[in-house]
Amino acid sequence: MRMIWLLTAATVACLLFLAGGYFNKIKKRIALLGAVICILVGGGFLLLAVLPGNSFYGKVLYRGTTKEKLVALTFDDGPYPPYTEQILAVLKEKKVPATFFLVGENAKAHPDLVREEEAQGHLLGTHTYDHKDLLRLGGPDIRSELSAGVKIVEDITGKRPIFVRPPHGFKDFAVLEQVEALNLKAVNWSVLPKDWTKPGVDVIVHRVVDGVKPGSIVLLHDGDSPARKASRQQTVDALPTIIDQLREKGYIFVTVDKL
Repeated sequence: MRMIWLLTAATVACLLFLAGGYFNKIKKRIALLGAVICILVGGGFLLLAVLPGNSFYGKVLYRGTTKEKLVALTFDDGPYPPYTEQILAVLKEKKVPATFFLVGENAKAHPDLVREEEAQGHLLGTHTYDHKDLLRLGGPDIRSELSAGVKIVEDITGKRPIFVRPPHGFKDFAVLEQVEALNLKAVNWSVLPKDWTKPGVDVIVHRVVDGVKPGSIVLLHDGDSPARKASRQQTVDALPTIIDQLREKGYIFVTVDKL
């Protein structure tokens, strides 16, 4: 079932309540109350689809349940020169494992970076083939986006990824049905510094370090979707301080499969 169908049903019910009140089929107070409830229900369905931290539509890993001070750094939208190389250099120097969710189109253009990520021991997942909003696609197109993203990573590394991050973290029943059908596991996040908005290095550091709790999954970006070419330099510059400050707090860095 698609989230849009639930929104449509809620909208139709809202209009029926309003029409009933207008034509005096039901009391206006009841009509207004019913319409408000339908709007709230429809808004709830939408929020549950776009907010990362829930499993209403199906199982999504957005944080670990551990009480240990473990944290997973994840990077979306790469590989993407020169920022992916710079992030890999920082992670190598700091001896930090991370998880990269690769856009298939970018991976196809930069296979050597994918191999370098794998060689350094990082976990690779798919971020679909070309970063389309899956809520806007039908079931076959959702499956195509997911399977094409998986195939690119497997073709380059020889290993089939088992984790997927839906673009923007958006999901509904149909999206997660296709994720499960392909034997994938959906991963979102619990810490969102919004580094893609380029708020400043100090802001990115502050948002991550203050937001992390045991089992947190942090969303950062080493790349951009194929249609855009934004800088990720602030993320690169913030990363060493994020690592150092979290280590000072006693955190250990792991890949998402360890959560």
